[in-house]
Amino acid sequence: MSKQQKPAKNISQKPITKPQNVVAAQPSKDIRPIIWVVILVIATFVAYVGAFKNGFVEWDDQHYVTNNDLVLNPTGANIKTLMGRIVALNYHPITMLSLALNVILFGKGATSFIVTNVIIHTINTVLVFKFIQKLTEGKNIVAFLTALVFGLHPMHVESVAWIAERKDVLYVFFFLLSCLSYLRFRRENNNKWLIISLLLFVCSALSKAMAVPLPVVLLLIDYWQGREWLSIKNLLEKSAFFAVALFFGLMSVNVQAGGDFYGLLTMTDNHKALSSPPFSGLERIAYPMFGYLKYHLMAILPFGLSNLHPYPVSGSASNPKYFLAIAFFIASIGIMIWSYSRKKYIFFGWGFFLVTIFLVLQFLSVGKAFMAERYSYLPYVGLFFMIFYGIDEYLKNNNLVLIIGSIFGFICLVLTMQQVKTWKDNFSLWSNAYEQYPDDNSILESMADEYGRQGQYDKVQEFGERALAVNTNSYHTYEILANVYALKKDIPKSLQMYDKAIALDSTVGNVYFNRGVTLVESNPAKAIEDYNKSMSLPSHDKLFKIRGARAYAYLKLNKFKEAIEDYTYVIENIDTNPSTYYTDRSIAKYNLNDKAGAIADLKQAVSLDPSNQIAQENLKLISAQK
Repeated sequence: MSKQQKPAKNISQKPITKPQNVVAAQPSKDIRPIIWVVILVIATFVAYVGAFKNGFVEWDDQHYVTNNDLVLNPTGANIKTLMGRIVALNYHPITMLSLALNVILFGKGATSFIVTNVIIHTINTVLVFKFIQKLTEGKNIVAFLTALVFGLHPMHVESVAWIAERKDVLYVFFFLLSCLSYLRFRRENNNKWLIISLLLFVCSALSKAMAVPLPVVLLLIDYWQGREWLSIKNLLEKSAFFAVALFFGLMSVNVQAGGDFYGLLTMTDNHKALSSPPFSGLERIAYPMFGYLKYHLMAILPFGLSNLHPYPVSGSASNPKYFLAIAFFIASIGIMIWSYSRKKYIFFGWGFFLVTIFLVLQFLSVGKAFMAERYSYLPYVGLFFMIFYGIDEYLKNNNLVLIIGSIFGFICLVLTMQQVKTWKDNFSLWSNAYEQYPDDNSILESMADEYGRQGQYDKVQEFGERALAVNTNSYHTYEILANVYALKKDIPKSLQMYDKAIALDSTVGNVYFNRGVTLVESNPAKAIEDYNKSMSLPSHDKLFKIRGARAYAYLKLNKFKEAIEDYTYVIENIDTNPSTYYTDRSIAKYNLNDKAGAIADLKQAVSLDPSNQIAQENLKLISAQK
């Protein structure tokens, strides 16, 4: 506290290393803190044990694990490559290394990744308890309840049950350890702990760039402890922290915009997350402010959860709820200023929340959502600290505070046990999102995709046409409809939809591939052009699949040498039984008068799949010609 500030009334003065308006509780002489830690661990595992039955989802898991050969085959060379690789428009090598270690230690199944996430989250829950306990010098009930809600809040399910969000639990793990090390530095005045805090901060930033506000959190800790937190000396003390934050902040902005950080990193595709939606000036303010309000509302009333909270329809910012959101933001800042020298727990707790969530309030638009539940993972520590500290200060009754917090914690436990089920698989995930936002184009597209995987093509067409009615500017909607029309043998309409999809976005390889598959019977030469284009662009389809399709087109055009070259590549690289490709390659060899080679391929096809009747019949025919 500066010399000009007056101490809070009716509070005894403390040395400068302690909060000046906090009466330190006597250190506990019993085992209750240990019991509380045990309760936190058990409650957190109970909340998430249902997630152990979940699988991977096609919502970034493919980028992080299921389609990431560097993770699935963690050789020394692959891990070295992974350390410099941008994944899903993020650079977080420690996160990727942890996923590779999962494969090394436990295999490629989804369960081990989810269990690891839950273990780290459980450790984080205990670290929150220790952090608040050390911060308040023994307010164990406030520390326990803050940690309990952190561990059980359903808004955090996305960060824990979603395999791709390993980065969330990991960055917060290092973040909290850094804060604890900093508190020890303040307590012991030993620079060793400041250095350890800095190194842990670097690890946190290498797990997820959302760690960059940590230096400001350290300043808030100084404020809480009554130091001159904005003094030149104090800021210089943290200069290394601010330098690290600036470095990783600039890197994150560059990567999110589709860059490779001036050639230092490796980018596998040319997409970008940062975008400039066609919003008005008011919308650019209103939507982030509405997200800020929703984070507060859903902290207390955690309902309507979804993996995607899409932007409102453009032009809706005149709705009174957005002006209410702006007013709420202004009011919260006003309350923080008022509380600065009156209620330090408000300034600290709300300040913690604000600085750790501000960068993801979508002032710089990333993706299709105005908010994301995973962004609340760390910020809620500050928010619930403020709430429970305030309740404790107002009621001055430990038992009543514990009862109130425990009831809310139990409600969170029940809701979390339900919410983890929505991450069971793709269909559960998008069905839940559809319940919350039944008219959103992206969600309708995702529902159509899931029905496509189930082979329910009438449903695909229904949801695809509903998505098109909402938004005519999404290439994927046209792609979905093109695919389903092709499956229904309406080739002219299918080709029309493919053309519209490509007109909207000509950089997606799998659209060209699917159009090639549709064209191959009527125009194999044009199909080959599409296959070649597909191979030159980012695509969901593996290269051997594209070359296998191209090989068939070459057969149709009697280009047998080219067909053999493609079939050979497929046979050497396919991850399933290549019996049919041996059969097809034998046809090309036979037409080049290589009967011996054709017979060898057919024998190999039969040995790999004795039920391959085409190979058996062709083998008899060719053998009979000798």
